[in-house]
Amino acid sequence: MQAIIESIYRCWNDGDRDGVQSAFAALGPKGYTIEYVGSPPLNGPAAVQDMWANYAGTCTTDIVQLIVNGDEAAALIHNNLKAADGITTLPSIETYRVQDGVLAVRYFHHTPEGTCLTE
Repeated sequence: MQAIIESIYRCWNDGDRDGVQSAFAALGPKGYTIEYVGSPPLNGPAAVQDMWANYAGTCTTDIVQLIVNGDEAAALIHNNLKAADGITTLPSIETYRVQDGVLAVRYFHHTPEGTCLTE
């Protein structure tokens, strides 16, 4: 699980959208959801497409800490948003849980002003 989660962030930083989607699908072979905590869970592939449309090329990620216990993981991530005046780093806590082949991802984060990460 750890290697696959690490590959999500590596592929994101490398601009490899297919690699990101493939890594999520490998963790959740029967499907996956992504929930921005405080909002209902979203269809995983659609949520990744939305993230890509909003942040690809303007945001890189650093895994600060990744803890994996069995079929669950939690990560502290630094999201580095590029702007005209420099880089703003926004921390997030991201959890992963696989149950019966279905992956549930939850993001605890601050959404940058002026963006939307919902359907």
